[in-house]
Amino acid sequence: MTDLPYLRDVFDRLRRGHHLSPEDEPLFSAVAARHEEYAGWFRQLGITLVRHPRDCFYFEPDAGEGEREALSRIAVFSFILVDHAANEGRPVEEFVFGQHFLISRLPHLSLDRYVALLRQVDVEEVSGLRQVVRNLERIGIAKVLGEDEFRFLRPFHRLLDKCLELASAPKGNDARDANAPDAG
Repeated sequence: MTDLPYLRDVFDRLRRGHHLSPEDEPLFSAVAARHEEYAGWFRQLGITLVRHPRDCFYFEPDAGEGEREALSRIAVFSFILVDHAANEGRPVEEFVFGQHFLISRLPHLSLDRYVALLRQVDVEEVSGLRQVVRNLERIGIAKVLGEDEFRFLRPFHRLLDKCLELASAPKGNDARDANAPDAG
């Protein structure tokens, strides 16, 4: 066998899509201290253990259809929150990690463009937002503090980095496209 501490618990959590972070003691410290050994052990099973630069661990995803739907909802939910903070001129990282959120007061259902984005992933009511937050907690990205309250954990950086990357990607030349001759 192996002498890796908490191996079964680490594997059980990570295989369910959870992200181990400092909030997941003592599992996080065990993996952080012996990352290469854990990675090697999981590699033998054909699984890639990823260490995110912001101190969290997760398995390289291999999501099935149901999981893809949940991840799509999480992605849209995250993008809306980041977009809202940016539109208010607030530092996004400070906005996301510097407070607790009330689901009933999220900006997600307040603007038509946000509502339209959420409809694309079948979220149309506060109950749908609550389910997204429960999914965020299930995978170790958020911590639910009450029926309506939650906060983000360190692994949210993984989503935040992707949102910021998408937001800063160069856009097509809209002016050129608008003036292009009609091909039809």
